[in-house]
This record gives sequence, C-alpha cells and structure tokens, in this order.
Amino acid sequence: MGVKKEINWDLVELYVKAGATQLRICKTLYLDEDTLRARVKEKYGKDWSAFSAALRSEGEMLIEATQYQKALKGNISLLIWLGKVRLGQREPEEIQAVAANQQQIDQTHRIMELEHELAELKAKKDKDEI
Repeated sequence: MGVKKEINWDLVELYVKAGATQLRICKTLYLDEDTLRARVKEKYGKDWSAFSAALRSEGEMLIEATQYQKALKGNISLLIWLGKVRLGQREPEEIQAVAANQQQIDQTHRIMELEHELAELKAKKDKDEI
C-alpha cells in the first residue's frame, strides 16, 4: 500500500463553500473521487453528500450575510435587490389606459359598425330597386 496523500482540508472546505463540485476539487488536488469520499468519511464521519451540503449551505449563508452588510452600509442597488428578493417588493406596474369594461365597449362599437353597414346595404338595395 502506498503513502496516503496529505489533503489540505481547509482548502477542500473553502472550495465546497464556494460551490465547487467534487469532480473539480479532485482535479485541482490531483485526487481520485473515491479517495476523497473515503477520506471525508474517515475525517468527518459523514458521507460526501452530507459533508458538502452543510458546507455549501454555509457558503451561501456567508454570501447572504455579506450582501446584507453591504446593503445596510449604503449599497443602494443591493438594498433594492434584497428588498425585491426577500420582501417581494417590485416596481409599480404602469396604469393601463383601458377602461374596466373595455371589452363591452369594443363589442358595442362593433355592433354599431355592423348596424351601420346593414343600414347602408338596405339603403343601397332600396335605391337599386327603384
């Protein structure tokens, strides 16, 4: 059996928090995926999925906390964005220049157009019959 490769666990944890995949971490550290999974189980007593899920969640929490701090310190665009995402705030919708009963108005207008057309046709027919 060969010598166990030393793993920089601080770096592994940082990469996972940053959102790196297991494959990318292994390629960067020149490790086999099975080796990394086995060593995580040995060191942390967890399988890779539990280990990485916890660290990824921590990474996301750090991002959110940093965004929050920057927003409160005066980053207006970030503050607006957080308001939209977390509080459901949004830009006001433009007021539509359409009457509430516009569909009925349109129907009534069409009926009037057809009645006018019918009256013209009747008048033309009456004229032709004379």
